[in-house]
Amino acid sequence: MATQLSLIDLAGAAEAPEVDVPGRFYLPDFLSVERERELLARIDGDESAAWLGDLSRRVQHYGYKYDYSHRGIDASAHLGPLPPWLETLGGEVASSAAEPGCRIDRFDQAIVNEYEPGQGIAPHIDRDCFGPVVATVSLSSDVVMDFIGPDGESVPFMLRRRSLLILTGDARDLWGHGIAKRKSDQYPKNGPRKERERRVSITFRTVLLDE
Repeated sequence: MATQLSLIDLAGAAEAPEVDVPGRFYLPDFLSVERERELLARIDGDESAAWLGDLSRRVQHYGYKYDYSHRGIDASAHLGPLPPWLETLGGEVASSAAEPGCRIDRFDQAIVNEYEPGQGIAPHIDRDCFGPVVATVSLSSDVVMDFIGPDGESVPFMLRRRSLLILTGDARDLWGHGIAKRKSDQYPKNGPRKERERRVSITFRTVLLDE
């Protein structure tokens, strides 16, 4: 069951965040090792959704294509329904999101991001063309994600491979999140430094089109 992150909820005080982020939920063992392997094979072998190199990292779009230059989506960006393997995974994510009270029927958009060591993504808050729940499945490698509060405070948090991160409420609307461009992470601050490997993430959203 997903639980809101707090000093008590996390297994292991060494990984407890210094600040709780309301609306942030985390399942560290969402996927099995075999399921992770199957998803990576799907992503790397899906010829219907070629990797795009518009950004410093490679991405795949499903459902709707997000326009990074205009930071939005309109009806013309519709790519069709999610493929069955993503529809299945999205349904499992939506069911998990319902556990902490994030009401959502289904996701209709997914973006796959590939991060090689040294790559990242600038801190950002998801645009209002997306619904109230944003959910990310992490594959292949652990990584530290930084959460930036309304007052500018930065709170690091380790996303483990095969985990599920759900953002809603304040975590979705008021806190930015990003990944620093570096080749290794040290978490917690006094812990060992770990080299990054190739990481793939699948982020599910619902699209809100202007009427």
